[in-house]
Amino acid sequence: MIGLAIKAGAAATGTAGCITKIKNNRIMLVFMADDCSKNTREKILSAVKNKNIEISEMFSKEQLGSIIGKEEISVIGISDKNFAKGISDKITEEN
Repeated sequence: MIGLAIKAGAAATGTAGCITKIKNNRIMLVFMADDCSKNTREKILSAVKNKNIEISEMFSKEQLGSIIGKEEISVIGISDKNFAKGISDKITEEN
């Protein structure tokens, strides 16, 4: 479903793109690579502080990258509430 959100234009990729959309209250769900840099982690956590945004760290940079057809990426933000809910429900279902 993450790939579908990307194709539908309902997601942001990369740290800077996600932070911009987080600050504008346009991100509902964040996927942050479990092996991202300390700096990236701090930036994302700071941006989502005091916002009702779910963060998932269940993928590596390589796994997130493969979802969007890149080698590696540290952050993907889902901006559509329906995609975010569907993805979140699927994650909960599988765990």
